[in-house]
Amino acid sequence: MEALRVIIADDHPVVLAGACAVLRKAARSMEVIGTADSGRALLALLENQACDVLVTDFSMPSPGDARNDGMALLRLLRRRHPGLPIVVMTMLDNQAILRAALALGVTGLVEKASALDELVVAVEAAAVGSRYVGQGLRERLDQEDTPAPSRLSPHEIEVVRLYVNGMKVKEVAAHLNRSIKTVSRQKGDAMRKLGLSNHSELYTYARSCGLLI
Repeated sequence: MEALRVIIADDHPVVLAGACAVLRKAARSMEVIGTADSGRALLALLENQACDVLVTDFSMPSPGDARNDGMALLRLLRRRHPGLPIVVMTMLDNQAILRAALALGVTGLVEKASALDELVVAVEAAAVGSRYVGQGLRERLDQEDTPAPSRLSPHEIEVVRLYVNGMKVKEVAAHLNRSIKTVSRQKGDAMRKLGLSNHSELYTYARSCGLLI
């Protein structure tokens, strides 16, 4: 059996090294043929290196790079590499983001906090066209939706995530290819839905649900 060719992207060196190690030790022969530490590096790598499965972090924010992480990166990957199985590693547990990623055709979702053995299962499933969602995330998705007043849209969540991780409203607008007015409104709408009155409370919320890195 030929080795399964895998590319891994994560901006945390320890996570990247751990993921590489666990896949290389898997029962099925897996070869990590390339790694990337940003969305931009990942896109460049995929232009020159074919793989059987991509494993990527969801959140690799970098001010000034409009294509490097989150839903924007997943959409771009889907357009450029429509048949590529993608396994997403994430610290997020927000239902809207998780469902939006699955709706884009992501093949696997794995929590970074879970045992890395789940990553092996997800990659093996992706290689044969099956979807795998880690146990913790599966339980989160099986829960009833958050009450409507507190439910944020995927667009609002992306704005909040980028903002609390260091981008200014102008940078978030450029990153998401939206107007400054739209991004400012979405941030304000998110705070109103959550009942938050200041940015300190917004950071506390973001930390509690894994949006703050």
